[in-house]
Amino acid sequence: MTAALTPLNAPLIQPGYRLFDGPLHDVSDVTLGQIGVVGMPSDWTHSSRLGTRFGPAALRKATTIMQSIRPQDASFDPDTGLCSLPVANWLVDCGDAEVTAQDVNATTEAIAAMTEVLTVAGAIPLALGGDHYNSFPACLGYSRGLIKRKPATRFGYIQIDGHLDFSDRLGAWGSHNHATNARRISELPNVDISNMVWVGIAGWVDGGDLELIEKQGGRIFSASDVHKLGATEVMRQALAHAMRGCDELYLSIDIDAMDAGYLPGTGSIVHSGITPRQYYDMLEALATAPLGGLDIVEVSPPLDPSERTEFLAAEMLFRILHRFRTRPVTAQ
Repeated sequence: MTAALTPLNAPLIQPGYRLFDGPLHDVSDVTLGQIGVVGMPSDWTHSSRLGTRFGPAALRKATTIMQSIRPQDASFDPDTGLCSLPVANWLVDCGDAEVTAQDVNATTEAIAAMTEVLTVAGAIPLALGGDHYNSFPACLGYSRGLIKRKPATRFGYIQIDGHLDFSDRLGAWGSHNHATNARRISELPNVDISNMVWVGIAGWVDGGDLELIEKQGGRIFSASDVHKLGATEVMRQALAHAMRGCDELYLSIDIDAMDAGYLPGTGSIVHSGITPRQYYDMLEALATAPLGGLDIVEVSPPLDPSERTEFLAAEMLFRILHRFRTRPVTAQ
């Protein structure tokens, strides 16, 4: 039985949990090099199974719980064989953007305004969805902020996703929904399709969208490519392609690239998707990438009462943000 969905409530300006239990401040208080968290509790731009409006709160809770049970001092990573220490003041939670139900323009501008302020300050916006449409306003604000901070800078774009999300329109949802976010991002003035890469595609692909991406120099790696070539090699190639002539990278993490057998709590599940280990390896392959901004989307708690989806997504954040959260322990 599917859990009942409650009506959309006003955004939690002061969330009960904060991402990684970080301090809560206004976006204007975040400084150079810090991660600035923006919640995007909106799912009415999704065409089918709803529930991602509860994603930001679930990610905040999951990261806080996981943080509390991990070593608070020096820790050993069995994957890398390295020891590290936690870093203070690396992240600030800025609460949620104001979501106006059924008003896509107002919601888009509210999200973009927050990520723009963070980018202008030299912080790294981390946006928590919400359905994947919300990646567009998060990246829109990043794009605007980058133009103000470094006018000549161009950014590369990598989207880990089970779907292209490159449609121009989707039925009654029009041009602004979870299937059009990448197309809208491609229209921003400081990114080219030739610097856009999709990784993990396993769902259906529109032939016209595929032709346009390939014609304009974009790159697509399917879930099958990840299985055959290896996650680390795929991400190495993806990063090299995305960063040609670019200075910064925007990363969009759609959790639905992971196979539904592992991760059921998302609106558009895929089968024969990538595994948790492959997802983690891809994120860790970006350890030295020049991240300018990122988002994680499509966590839908009502679709997974076991809560494993939100904890898998929280682990994704631990992996991609490892270099900001910790510093290596040097030998004495």
